[in-house]
Amino acid sequence: MQIKTKGIVLKAQDYNENDKLLMILTEDKGVIYAYASGARRMKSTLSTVSSMLCYGEFVLFKNRDKYTVDSAESERLFYGIRNDLDSLSYASYFCELCLQAANPEEEAKDILRLLLNTLHMLENKKAHPALLKAIFELRLMSLIGYAPDLIACGECGEFEKPAYWFNIESGSVICTDCRPNGANGEILLSKAAFLAARHIVYAPMEQLFSFRIGENALIELSNAAERYSVSHIDKRLPTLEFLNSIRSF
Repeated sequence: MQIKTKGIVLKAQDYNENDKLLMILTEDKGVIYAYASGARRMKSTLSTVSSMLCYGEFVLFKNRDKYTVDSAESERLFYGIRNDLDSLSYASYFCELCLQAANPEEEAKDILRLLLNTLHMLENKKAHPALLKAIFELRLMSLIGYAPDLIACGECGEFEKPAYWFNIESGSVICTDCRPNGANGEILLSKAAFLAARHIVYAPMEQLFSFRIGENALIELSNAAERYSVSHIDKRLPTLEFLNSIRSF
């Protein structure tokens, strides 16, 4: 059975002497593992499209549970990310998160759109990478069923208090007036960090990136988003470990 789908290569591994194994995030089939025969040969028509961050249209052949790439046409290669170590480190982490979050054979159009928009912002330096990382983490968790409850304080219902405690396990918040001291597994968020997180979870995709926050609030938001996503992915993420070893915050 032949399948045509839009997708982006999240990871590419050498396979045998001339082939590659591609992990592709697709619109309608989630993450697909597909063999690209001859892709390691320089003159192969699949060599360019068989690299991480290649976005385009893939024609795949499915035989039982195995996919092979018949042909592909690239639409965007994100060269600006590939040529910058910091940007590539962030992009690699985003791709690894998608590998863990998107389910095989399930529609993933929103996840693909989120990834493409984030990579566009990263390549064109339209926002601080740490802010893009926090946006990607919280929005991705929301898309896969782990949306935190950031509407308001769980006790008094207010959403404009000076600070809030964010519970990493439940994703709920409670203001510091209702609970002066945090409990285990809670992170203190200033009003600015809380409102930013609230925007990330609930804003329409068209407005997702349309805000900025100060450095202190960004540090709080970045810490909370990372801990929340790692807690719910619950797997070791080597790309995150490397990213944290080179980034400032």
